[in-house]
Amino acid sequence: MQLTPILAAALAAALAGPAAAQSLSPMHAAGATPSDVKGFRLTIGNPYPGPMTFLVLPMDPKFRVAAPAAEVNFPAITLAPGSSRQVIVTFRIEPSRKERTIGVCVQPRDLDSTVLPRVCGTYTGSRLGAGR
Repeated sequence: MQLTPILAAALAAALAGPAAAQSLSPMHAAGATPSDVKGFRLTIGNPYPGPMTFLVLPMDPKFRVAAPAAEVNFPAITLAPGSSRQVIVTFRIEPSRKERTIGVCVQPRDLDSTVLPRVCGTYTGSRLGAGR
């Protein structure tokens, strides 16, 4: 009977533990907008064993300074262990430009350590009809 390999695969899938949540997902995205404002929905996750507050920071694409004309609906978000939540990041694209790329970094707010874990991604918005 061919059921044995199927049952073995189903059992292996059932016994596999859930993957730890990423701190930022997706890490890269691009999309068009009919206006001068582009937004992305990002998922922030807490892979740590305790509750954590994370800062969501819109930055330049090289992750050095804060991005002008960019906002996050929840710039500080507290998550239970293993949980995640979505945030919306929006930014303006200047009328003289066809597209704009920003960076977004997520980092723990109160982490007492010499190493600050930070996860960053880039997001590009392009204006529909720009330059045509």
